[in-house]
Amino acid sequence: MNDNNNQNIHNQISQSKGDGLPDIRKITRLVISNWYLFAISLPICVASIFIFHRYTQNVYRGSVTVMLKSDEPKSISRAELIEGFGLSPEMKSLENQTIILRSKKVVRRAIDLLDFGIDIYSDGFLMDYDMYNRSPFSVVMDSSHVQILNTPIHIKPQDNDKVNISIQCDNAVLHTFKDGTNHGGSGTISFNQTVNWGDEISTPYGKFTLIKHQNSINPEVGYYFYFRSHDWLTNTYRSNITVSPYKEGSSIIYISTTGTNTSKIISFLNALSKVYLEQSLERKNEIATRTISFIDTQLTQVSDSLRAAQEKLMNFRRSNIFSAPSEITARLADQYFEYEKELNLVKIREEYYNNLSAHLIEDPYSEDFLLPAFTDDANGIISGFITELLAQINEHTLTTAKSSEINPYLDELEKRIEVSRQNLLVALKKLLQNIEIEKQKLNNQLKELSQKMNQLPEIERKYIDIERGYKLNDAIFTFLLQKQSETQITKASNTPDNEIIDEAGITSIVAPNKKKNTQQALMLAFALPIAIIVLKEYLNNKIRDKQDVIATCSSIPILGYISQYKGNESNVIHGEPLSNISESFRALRTKLKFMCPNDEAHIITITSTNTGEGKTFCALNLASAFAISGKKTVLVGFDLRKPRLTEIFSHHNHLGLSNFLIGQATTEQIIYEGDVDNLCIIPSGAIPPNPSELIATKHTPKLFEDLKKRFDVIIVDSPPIGVVADSRILMEFSSCQLFVIRSAKTEKEHFKHTIQNLISEGIGGIGFILNDLANNISGHYYYADRYYAENKK
Repeated sequence: MNDNNNQNIHNQISQSKGDGLPDIRKITRLVISNWYLFAISLPICVASIFIFHRYTQNVYRGSVTVMLKSDEPKSISRAELIEGFGLSPEMKSLENQTIILRSKKVVRRAIDLLDFGIDIYSDGFLMDYDMYNRSPFSVVMDSSHVQILNTPIHIKPQDNDKVNISIQCDNAVLHTFKDGTNHGGSGTISFNQTVNWGDEISTPYGKFTLIKHQNSINPEVGYYFYFRSHDWLTNTYRSNITVSPYKEGSSIIYISTTGTNTSKIISFLNALSKVYLEQSLERKNEIATRTISFIDTQLTQVSDSLRAAQEKLMNFRRSNIFSAPSEITARLADQYFEYEKELNLVKIREEYYNNLSAHLIEDPYSEDFLLPAFTDDANGIISGFITELLAQINEHTLTTAKSSEINPYLDELEKRIEVSRQNLLVALKKLLQNIEIEKQKLNNQLKELSQKMNQLPEIERKYIDIERGYKLNDAIFTFLLQKQSETQITKASNTPDNEIIDEAGITSIVAPNKKKNTQQALMLAFALPIAIIVLKEYLNNKIRDKQDVIATCSSIPILGYISQYKGNESNVIHGEPLSNISESFRALRTKLKFMCPNDEAHIITITSTNTGEGKTFCALNLASAFAISGKKTVLVGFDLRKPRLTEIFSHHNHLGLSNFLIGQATTEQIIYEGDVDNLCIIPSGAIPPNPSELIATKHTPKLFEDLKKRFDVIIVDSPPIGVVADSRILMEFSSCQLFVIRSAKTEKEHFKHTIQNLISEGIGGIGFILNDLANNISGHYYYADRYYAENKK
């Protein structure tokens, strides 16, 4: 039965845990006991965030508001096609506008309009400042000479006339701004020279001139500048562009970018919005220009034929005396002229569609052949396919410029372009078949009229032929002139697709976010100490309070709580009888009465896990507590290895326990009076070489038999059981085993292992003394302190 109880206790030791709920009082005590961490963390975090805000450059966000004209009709009329409208129907979705605005082509054109190629900065104590539009000097470079890229060129004014220039780098790219090409690396550069303002600095890796704008420049302030290639600037600014709608489904968008210099932000956004509007207008004008070019080519050919026909008609009239043709002849001539005119216009359309088909096969991604001339409402399906294909080709061009070659969306877009191209080719094939039927019909009509006209007099037939040729060329020439004029008017009246609502401006400060950063700093000021406390708790392997003891072994009772003592008295019962620590030993004495049998002397063994846990201190004061209660008490110093009692009572040269155990002294000879009535001391005596063997001799049982006859309470100050086995022998003679646990000193694993061994060996009557408890942990001692303080008054 006892073995089963021991096994249950052993299991409770192994599995004992808390209830899983946080101990609010313990957490509060931990926070209060570590208040200094918060006192250190709070000012450090607040000061750090203040310094960070003070010496961090603001990052601004600028934006420009643009309205997209997304309500344009999707059906394209014949007139709009001829005039150039609708041939660039970019999708007005936010995704496509983002692609357009962030395309390398558009951003590069914006950068080319700006003077961002030279970045000038001033040296600051903790941060540098962008001096765009604020620099006291300017840098004029030779664009045809190579310049070193992305390498700081330091400027230090010496006085009003002199300036020092220094360049230090291992290797940098050399670049010519005039043609935008790179020329390899510069190698190691170590350049330092003092020149006059306005002098040209010419080196193999740079050629430029510094122009001073002010009469005097502070020589204590240093400057430096970079040469930036337009490709580098394009890639940098592209990554910062964002496009967002005013609200979902709105045709108004915000084009934004960020940076540290407000002037640069506004300049870039103005240039970008200007290029963005111009590119759609240029596209319309380019289409109109190609249309005019096509018409001009046709006009040149027709004008030559018209002059030849006019000259031939005049020569015929001069050579022949000929009156006006008859009414029948004139009517036949007019009909023949109309059919022939219509046939020639059909042939022009046929030529256009044949060229279109050839280009679709040879170069499907080219836009040069998509001319909108000579279409009519009957062929609206062709116009629709051309419009759709143009939109897809434009989207493909912009997406290719923005993304990498491996892009699933590009693959999908190319498939859509191929489908549109095949649809257009099929439609053109059907249309050319219809044109061929129309040509055949007109040729048959012309053939019938020609047979009728062959019956006319010869001179009339010749005249009608010559006049018909002249009228035909004149009509075609007039038609082409009309189309040329219409297209030129359209080109002059073209407007951008979109409209700027609000000019570029600074809308907000992106970073640093002072409110958010301050909140995070305050949170960190509290979180950091808490993290340290949690880490300390996690890494802590010491028992500190009642909860730690219970979590390790809940089946063994805690008989006493000894508060932290900072005095010099070894025997506080004698030296400070009204202190709360003395009261705690009296409380321990009371509890021990229930653990010891009443019919014989109480033998109490006091031990611990390791040295330095207050075992002797507790033994002495517990013995004193029994003594002042009237019990004849003896304190036996069985710690033969480190005899603390010998030091406390100065029994160094006296006979002691070791003398008795080897038979050199009697019991009476080793018993000495203590400093409290009814208290006797048996010191350890001389330190023997074999303490365990001495304790295991027959003299130890005889000693306890003699002491039982003389004393009511026998307190045994034994060695730490977690270190040596001496205490295990002594526990066979005692009825109560007190295990001293020192707060923040006793190691949990060592303590747990020691108790498990005792339980497994069947040792009974074990109780714990929790020693050296801090007042913030054992809060009840606060009231005891206050109570005794009031009594002293």
